[in-house]
Amino acid sequence: MRAAGLDPLLHYIWAGDREGRRPVPYFDPAWYRSRYALREGENALAHFLRERHRGTVSPIPEFDAVWYLQTYPDVAEAGMDPFEHYLIQGFREGRDPSPDFDTRFYRQRYLRGRSETNPLVHYLRHRGEPGIHPRRPPGEVTLASTVRRHTRPGPLFEETLSAPLGLPPRARVLAFYLPQFHPCPENDAWWGTGFTEWTSLGRALPRFAGHYQPRIPRDLGHYSLAHPETLARQIALAKRAGLGGFVFYYYWFGGKRLLDRPLETFLSRPDLDFPFALMWANEDWTRRWDGRSGEVLIAQTYDPAQDEALIDGFARHFADPRYIRLEGRPLLFVYRASLIPKTQATLARWRRLFETRHGVQPLFVMAQSFDDVDPRPLGFDAAVEFPPHKLARGLEPVNDCLELFDEEFSAEVYRYEDVALRSLLEPRPSYPLIKTAVPGWDNDPRREGQGLVLHGATPARYQAWLSRLIEESARHPVFGERLVCINAWNEWAEGAYLEPDVHFGGAFLNATARAIAGLAASGEKTSLLLVGHDALVHGAQLLLLHLARHFRRVMGIEVTIILRAGGPLETAYGEVAHVLVLKHPEEWPAAIESLRLGRNIGAAIVNTAANADIVPHLARAGLRVIQLIHEMPALITARGWGEALAPAFAACDRVIFAAETVAEATGTLAPLDPARRRILPQGLYQKVGFDPARRAAARAGRGLAEGERLVIGIGYGDLRKGFDLFVQAARLARKRVPELRFAWVGALDPALASQLGRDLREAEAAGLELAGRREDIADWLLAADALLLTSREDPYPSVMLEAAACGLPVIAFEGSGGAADFIPQCDAGMLVPFADVEAMVETLIALLIPPPPPELR
Repeated sequence: MRAAGLDPLLHYIWAGDREGRRPVPYFDPAWYRSRYALREGENALAHFLRERHRGTVSPIPEFDAVWYLQTYPDVAEAGMDPFEHYLIQGFREGRDPSPDFDTRFYRQRYLRGRSETNPLVHYLRHRGEPGIHPRRPPGEVTLASTVRRHTRPGPLFEETLSAPLGLPPRARVLAFYLPQFHPCPENDAWWGTGFTEWTSLGRALPRFAGHYQPRIPRDLGHYSLAHPETLARQIALAKRAGLGGFVFYYYWFGGKRLLDRPLETFLSRPDLDFPFALMWANEDWTRRWDGRSGEVLIAQTYDPAQDEALIDGFARHFADPRYIRLEGRPLLFVYRASLIPKTQATLARWRRLFETRHGVQPLFVMAQSFDDVDPRPLGFDAAVEFPPHKLARGLEPVNDCLELFDEEFSAEVYRYEDVALRSLLEPRPSYPLIKTAVPGWDNDPRREGQGLVLHGATPARYQAWLSRLIEESARHPVFGERLVCINAWNEWAEGAYLEPDVHFGGAFLNATARAIAGLAASGEKTSLLLVGHDALVHGAQLLLLHLARHFRRVMGIEVTIILRAGGPLETAYGEVAHVLVLKHPEEWPAAIESLRLGRNIGAAIVNTAANADIVPHLARAGLRVIQLIHEMPALITARGWGEALAPAFAACDRVIFAAETVAEATGTLAPLDPARRRILPQGLYQKVGFDPARRAAARAGRGLAEGERLVIGIGYGDLRKGFDLFVQAARLARKRVPELRFAWVGALDPALASQLGRDLREAEAAGLELAGRREDIADWLLAADALLLTSREDPYPSVMLEAAACGLPVIAFEGSGGAADFIPQCDAGMLVPFADVEAMVETLIALLIPPPPPELR
């Protein structure tokens, strides 16, 4: 064209439009011609310029004019061309051009410092480049979003049990207890004034996507063990969970005790009726926290001259009646057995001292920490697992699969379930072994990206592991007792704790209680998938939201939502469910399988016929599927959804229809086994119930005078819902009877509002109230004197039944799909011929403004 020297505008008018050439980057004539079915020879750009102020046409698929006006009613009220508004002002105000484009995300990621650049125009020019996305890709997470997620109650959050389950424990379950949550002079000198274990916790960060950090204590807060009542509160929680005792870490370094205040408090309080034992943490105290290397702060020594003091110290605790004994012998754990010089000979010497000085023979139990596994060569009586030591060795790390936030991250990351599975599959040794479960492990607060992480711990996985160990303890008792340990009660800086936190609440503690009582279930609890077509603010989408809220908040079921497109309700969906937007059908199989395995989804509810094509994919993945059908066949056919119904009906377990009429009519499109068909009203999420006082208050709140009668319509204001017929009825009725007041409760279609023009203006002038979308539907029903259903297709049967329960006359057209099914249940209900507005007005007046009795005429 340039070489030919043609005027570009003339060329576009003569040939370019027909050839699909774009006059500007943001007008696509080929798409426009197909989308709006233009006549042969009609110029696409001219058609758009003529129709654009109506708000019903879009210049490109990336801009949705109808959605824009629905989402931003101020633009609709101003009567502006939505696309012109977006190009000139909307993008500056952060408005989105469509539900598929996130202006705020796009600007922050690609346009920092370029506030005058239009994000949509920039995207159109660069969308073919790698890494350019119109909105945050599904599943993408950031460091900030990870912190936000983990510092709030999560989907598995549970309140802490307020009382014990009351069932006898299946085994004695002991939890290791860390006493490092109070200041001491040594820690002040080594780490800084006021140092406690909480100080380390503040260093934790999520190092990769999904990494559970930071962790924040909840029920007990950032407690101090310097306060005696803290220990009492911990014991109360432990008893409720059915725990059989604490194993306190015991710090003794050649005659010097450290961090002994909590244990001394416990010994001085016989009212703290809870069993206990000791674990001697017999390694050097170093700056690396792992006892292997680094600067030694206080060394562990084994001078035989100090043996008597060591033995006497232990025996002092053994003398407490609460100390745990097996077959009459006190239980003594040792953390690093092989560090004891000449271990067998030294242990034999200590045994003689215990016998001669105190008349006791302790059971020495070696922790399987680091390379210590078999207790017999070292002279110990038994061993106790100390996960993740031993169990993580040799497993395949998952580091290569991580999306790192910290490029210097070098910790080893293992799947939590892999460690649990190894524990359960490991052959039983010939020596006595106390098996141990760990609710999690992550020493990032101490090692800052250089430690070890068990990733993916959940209360249900932990509960299943612990429950299996308890079952095994019956077949493999240790010195006559069913015994299992947990690592740990309060190792916060190693991510191994049962105390409630902000994200999970008391879920891990409750899981412990259920496992001990025998109420554990294998694997994750089943969660539910809901499928919707988008997140716009319309009836079916709101139904999906209320379903999600009910299942999550009332029934405690974890919910995932799949959408085909986004919209304003995404935020509300996200508050109660995991939300995934899948625009392309080829994404469904992989996503469904991933959700089934990762979130243990066992069933799905598919909302509306628009999503029937996803049902076979769900069924093939092994899910039980319920299909909800709200639409009448005319709409299903017009939208091209009919072909998907037969495969969907053949694959799903149940099909639920809004009304018998809907079911019978849909049967003309696809066969369905009657045994799998159900009729359930849908559409109202509030139970109203009639109450005179509430009715009086509701009418007063709407300014209704004595003698005035309120007629309401409910729903989204478009042609399907018969908003135009409601407007006509209101205008005609008000002319005849001024005491009649009319109100439409629901959002309006911006395009229809402008098309009605004069009729709507006259009705509003005559007193028609446009209430908009409201949450207080119950109050409107209570205030009303009649419900007028002008819908051409959707019966809103729930609304009809609730209105009838309030004593309201329900007037519906015969053509309102399904209305005839429910009118008999409404004592005051009536049917009038479809589209006969005059007959409808006559019915209203006869019902609400009856003539005076004959003697007064």
